[in-house]
Amino acid sequence: MNFWTILRRLKTGQLFQLLWLVLQHPLMIYPTLKATRLSFTIAKQEFPKTHDKSGKGNAFRHVLWNAMICFECYKWKKRPEKIINWTKTITDKHEQLFPNKEMDRLMDLHNNAVGRWLFKEYRFKSLGELIIHIKSHLNNAKKVGTVDGFKYVGNDILYLENEG
Repeated sequence: MNFWTILRRLKTGQLFQLLWLVLQHPLMIYPTLKATRLSFTIAKQEFPKTHDKSGKGNAFRHVLWNAMICFECYKWKKRPEKIINWTKTITDKHEQLFPNKEMDRLMDLHNNAVGRWLFKEYRFKSLGELIIHIKSHLNNAKKVGTVDGFKYVGNDILYLENEG
């Protein structure tokens, strides 16, 4: 789905919310869009049939998306805390504007946070290093079946459905 198709799905009030956010952080827009496009492309390559489901492919995509936004924005603005806050703000806004089922939303929000945590903890030198690290972290991903399953999970990657 391209950028303009996504924007057309928004209501006027939602467009203004997004515009207001963008105007407050103009230097973050290009790296955020670049990271979003690239993370989606990589997730499709790594998990061609499942990146848009509720399994490990989707979890990978959300972790990668947030880590990559931080990674790309860091090239423009060397203030990690501000970058992490921006990434949380813009990805939380995405989850608000494009709502999912409750369990999927919780999974996405958690995995988004894991991506930001990985950036903060490891400050990767390259995209390849970042992808390898996320994939190794994915080996320890935990399947969650209830809302209570999201409590006390720390920085583990979470998913809802087995892929197959």
